[in-house]
Amino acid sequence: MKSHFLLAMAGSVLILLSGCSTTTSAYYNTLKLALKDRSVTYTIDEIAASKADLMQIKAGERDTASLALAYIDGDKYRWVSGDNVIFTMHHGIIVKTEGLDSDLFYTGNLQHNPLGKSDVLSYSWQRKVDVSGVGYGLPVNSSWRIEGEVTREYLGFFIPLLKIVETVSFPEYTPFIDIGLEWENTYYLHKSTKQLLASTQQFSPVGDTYDMVYLSRIVREMTEQGAVK
Repeated sequence: MKSHFLLAMAGSVLILLSGCSTTTSAYYNTLKLALKDRSVTYTIDEIAASKADLMQIKAGERDTASLALAYIDGDKYRWVSGDNVIFTMHHGIIVKTEGLDSDLFYTGNLQHNPLGKSDVLSYSWQRKVDVSGVGYGLPVNSSWRIEGEVTREYLGFFIPLLKIVETVSFPEYTPFIDIGLEWENTYYLHKSTKQLLASTQQFSPVGDTYDMVYLSRIVREMTEQGAVK
């Protein structure tokens, strides 16, 4: 029997950069201020007061850094770092990057993204990707499963979550690489609201693994539950 769950996207601040240049400039200045000298942590008060949604990210063995939500284009969310690296997310999945050593240029078949479904988790997803230095039109297959309920601590709060696991199979795009072509990505949704609060993702066998925590979403969840005043 298929497992069912509702995906409620957050009421994130909608940033429209199509307005006047003064407004755009002011917003980017806000982003730079929010990200300035931030390599590890924010306080809950700082997160709640931020005009832009904030995300914590750890790439491989590098130090923890921060991303801020720059703008939303339909169901694509663009997050920017203090050094101008941009991650485009589609319902929480990395579908494009700008500024990395090996960028993800394109991800296809987004209409079948399992996390984009309103009430049913698809068990598979086939798409093609373009990755810098790796190849173009590479077929990627993934299988999905709901692993169960877990509790994890974020910002000092213990939060009940639904853990979803994606097993990714990457094509043998070169005769010199025959290992590391399959891995697991994990997604953690709030047990009740089914909003994505954290994930661990890799989009290329030659790239880093990215641990992402949606700080602003967590603070909003805790505020609604009365844990934050």
